[in-house]
Amino acid sequence: MENYREALEKCPGGFQMDWSVYEWEDAHKGDRYYMLRVGEGNTGIVFHGEFLSDPYEGGDWAGNGKKRHYVDICCLDAVDPDNRPLITLEELQNAIPEIDWVKDHSGQLLTKEEGDILDELFNKTRPIM
Repeated sequence: MENYREALEKCPGGFQMDWSVYEWEDAHKGDRYYMLRVGEGNTGIVFHGEFLSDPYEGGDWAGNGKKRHYVDICCLDAVDPDNRPLITLEELQNAIPEIDWVKDHSGQLLTKEEGDILDELFNKTRPIM
């Protein structure tokens, strides 16, 4: 969380980082994504962006020696974790109830229809910069 807050402070217009993905076979450079915060606190969509790379193999962030795949991502419209998310978990669950939004997993591919619904919801709630 400290690194995230530091990135927000240094680069309020957006920043880049890498992110591990489980379903890496379906991930491609140019794909759009929404980042969901789960667990405690202000849960929901906290930023969105685009994959800047195709998946690549890298070290295990958890230190367990597992094979991990990462993508480089740009992060846009990021919100402070102490503030309301861009889209709350409740709003997501109401808009697309077919998705298990609290799944402890690093990503889920949405159908085109689900993606369109999420895009529409985001465009309604997007912060004005």
